[in-house]
Amino acid sequence: MSFECECGNRTAFFATGDRDENGREYIELEDDDRMTYMIGEDGLLFKCKFCGYVYRLDKL
Repeated sequence: MSFECECGNRTAFFATGDRDENGREYIELEDDDRMTYMIGEDGLLFKCKFCGYVYRLDKL
């Protein structure tokens, strides 16, 4: 999976090969110098390290 910020910063997520007890595969950020993420009560927050813009992915 890939992600591009409004400023043009690009990063990607990759599968680690490890799975949880339900068979779901873990993913990690390709380059953590470009983006940070925070797990909140309502979902995930992604913050671009270049421009500081924050994106929110709501919990379903």
